[in-house]
Amino acid sequence: MVIHPTVFGALLKHFRGRASLTQARLAECAGLSVDAIIKLEGGKRQAPRCETVQILARALHLTAQERHALEDAARPHRRAGEAAATASPPISALLHCLTEIHARQAALIDAFVAADVTGDPGREAGLHHQPIL
Repeated sequence: MVIHPTVFGALLKHFRGRASLTQARLAECAGLSVDAIIKLEGGKRQAPRCETVQILARALHLTAQERHALEDAARPHRRAGEAAATASPPISALLHCLTEIHARQAALIDAFVAADVTGDPGREAGLHHQPIL
């Protein structure tokens, strides 16, 4: 039997990687077993309890938006007709959006650091714009 990662498992793994945590470290921070983290990421546990999702979100220091995405991914499967009518975007699209957000956040941080160092906000980060006439 082949088990594919779920949306929840893929998001959990993405957030854990972004936080630079090993499965063991996340398990320790969340008060869960390493086996539980492995099963959640691998899709062997497809509908974690709400409390587990909240614990993981706190341990990963997720934003409210990220926490909601993880909570939505943890919801049990809907009936086939209902799921088809309200299908969520593919995981690749969600991960692409998260990567974009992370890159923009890094650019903004770089811009603020450059402004602090040079006194010219955004110049070194390439965010300096011409005035609109």
